[in-house]
Amino acid sequence: PCTRSPTHPYQVLDVSCNYITMFPRSMSRCSLTELYYDENPLLEKLPVRSQHTNDVFYLKELCARVILESFKDRYSPLRRETLKRPDILLLLKDAEKCALCDKSYLFSWLECVEFVGVRTILPAMSAATAAGRKSGIVPVKVCLCSYECFYTEGHGYFAVSYPHEDTPSTE
Repeated sequence: PCTRSPTHPYQVLDVSCNYITMFPRSMSRCSLTELYYDENPLLEKLPVRSQHTNDVFYLKELCARVILESFKDRYSPLRRETLKRPDILLLLKDAEKCALCDKSYLFSWLECVEFVGVRTILPAMSAATAAGRKSGIVPVKVCLCSYECFYTEGHGYFAVSYPHEDTPSTE
């Protein structure tokens, strides 16, 4: 959480010299006036072309998505039966929503990043403090439910790709 209590919110956060590659989207709910993030391996905006991939989900993920979708309909028989099963509700409690289509997913998602101005995620930060940062652009984590969402037009998200340890380096 970003606050200690409703009356004493944190104002300064220093995460310098850590291994942070991107910031969580929830940072926009913080009331920070200063953020220090120097000496972190933040992702850089270096786009490369990717292969179009079709999503193949496990049966457990497909079932979870159908059940989560049924929760939108108050009178759904599937919703009604699921509410009687605490074991399933416990499993579904970790569901997240896609940043583009707002559909729920459980285990399978596409990790993306959006490059935004630091004042976008921290509106309380003063212009002088933001201008004093090495770069006013920071990577913010965004999760999408599928490649289908990723390949829709009109968003500024980039898929995150991590090098495989077994891939030989080209250096």
